[in-house]
Amino acid sequence: MQPLQGVRIIEVTTNASGPLATGLLADQGADVIRLETIDIGDPSRHVGGVRGGVTGYNGYMNRNKRSIAVDLKDEGVRPYIHDLIKTADVFVQNSRPGALTRSGYGFDELHKINPDLIYLSISGFGPDGPAAGLRVYDPIIQGASGFSYAQGVGGDAPELVKTIASDKIAAYTAAQAISSALFARERGTIGGHKIEVSMLDASLAFLWADVYWNHSFVGDKGFQPKPLISEFYRVVKTADSYITTIIVGDVEFKGACKALDMPELLEDPRFNVLTERFTNYGLMLGVIEQKAVSITTADLVARMEAEGVPCGAINTFDEVLDDPRVAHSGSIIEYDHPRGGRMRQARPPAVFNDEPAGVRLPSPALGEHTDELLGSIGCSDDELAKLRKAGVIA
Repeated sequence: MQPLQGVRIIEVTTNASGPLATGLLADQGADVIRLETIDIGDPSRHVGGVRGGVTGYNGYMNRNKRSIAVDLKDEGVRPYIHDLIKTADVFVQNSRPGALTRSGYGFDELHKINPDLIYLSISGFGPDGPAAGLRVYDPIIQGASGFSYAQGVGGDAPELVKTIASDKIAAYTAAQAISSALFARERGTIGGHKIEVSMLDASLAFLWADVYWNHSFVGDKGFQPKPLISEFYRVVKTADSYITTIIVGDVEFKGACKALDMPELLEDPRFNVLTERFTNYGLMLGVIEQKAVSITTADLVARMEAEGVPCGAINTFDEVLDDPRVAHSGSIIEYDHPRGGRMRQARPPAVFNDEPAGVRLPSPALGEHTDELLGSIGCSDDELAKLRKAGVIA
């Protein structure tokens, strides 16, 4: 039994931050119902590698969920959706601020019909202010938060992280907040609750400890800035590919010198003292790389690990799938999707009571569960037919 079994979540979300947030909770047992537009549904249905009408992106984000295709702007269908929302514990949306309120699905209206509802909104820059109405995607937040700038610290140009990092960070923040609200409601400390998560706030909180440590003190008096961790983060070229290594303590430094057969570094004052090593870390890696380019990755990793130095090869995507560590932990699962065929995905990472979670439901077709779910709240076959004829459900 997964921990969120019995919790019902209704979402009006698209793309990444919302679907991933609810997907994390669906993986832990929550009953997640997606309300999607009739025409194309969530645009992520059309993003990424595809087979049988199923994309790898949407197939992962929306597994373990059910789908209703509905025109939320239509007033005639609103009472049915409100009746469905009365059965929910959580409502999640990532529309621009105010959009759902105008359609009759804002916090105040839903709180009236379901006082215990936890209502979470994800936005780019928050629910109000000069940027609240802007259309925002992940790269905009990477730029605004310092995420992109951090990739260039040390003299390189700013660069986007090559994944939807700010979207994902907002999603994990939202999922954690929902879990906290559910726990508080269970303890009786709160009933319904309104939660706001901005992508900007989530990214800043994610970055702060290590990226902003030189900006954590107000005023210059007594302040001593230190190089950022990002200045240490670089790969090292070998004879046949690349490795990554972090050499922090004296034991690791001595081990690296031995593994690389570079005893002269032990006498180098730029590197043989911890504080100086941190200051000159990039320079040290450059010196190490001059030797590493003559050693194969397999040989170098073996040498470093034998000396207790954290070190690893840079895997290609295919090498990740074949990595024995991945196989041992069961990190990747396979299952048969009714439209996509045999699919491979990352397993839900949290394991409760030694029971890894799997895929209960494949990602749904658009509107696959419309009749089932509206029927469950008393919508008759005749009513469903009328709504479908009117073009407000599918």
